[in-house]
Amino acid sequence: MGRGNAAAQTAANQANTNSTTDATNAAALYGAVVPQLESQAANPSGYSPTDMAAMRTQAEQGAGGTQASAVGAGALRAARTRNSGAAAKAISDSSRGAGEQLSKENLGIETGNQEMKNSNRRAALSSLTGLTGTETGASNQALGEVAPNVNANTNQEAEALDPIKMLMGPASAAIGLLPGYK
Repeated sequence: MGRGNAAAQTAANQANTNSTTDATNAAALYGAVVPQLESQAANPSGYSPTDMAAMRTQAEQGAGGTQASAVGAGALRAARTRNSGAAAKAISDSSRGAGEQLSKENLGIETGNQEMKNSNRRAALSSLTGLTGTETGASNQALGEVAPNVNANTNQEAEALDPIKMLMGPASAAIGLLPGYK
């Protein structure tokens, strides 16, 4: 850009600088964040092994407590009624119920773990999708400002270099031959 409007030329240069800065910043952020998001999308985290073990232990303790109380209650009933076979059915039913409850608890733990993994995967993929537009958006927007600024500069140069307007402008304007000349 040669002689034209200095403000337009300065604005075009600043837009180019802004675009470069935005692209550099996006690349730095992208390089730091994307590997983590890609890893989370490919291998989402769920409950830690320690948490899984603690939850299973709690479920097993609950089932064991239920079983133990049923056996104790059955033994107490057998002793009170002096009928050792009277409580066998109740103890058996209680044992079965405790086993079913333990199975449900373990299934709930596994289901919760998978739901957490799916939620983490969705969040990582959503973040990656959002970054794709963000990383280049500001840079492209800044570049979009260059063309209008260069155009303004070119128009100013054309106005300044038009020989007819330079030589004949004042006289032509006086008689109305050159519209737009001021």
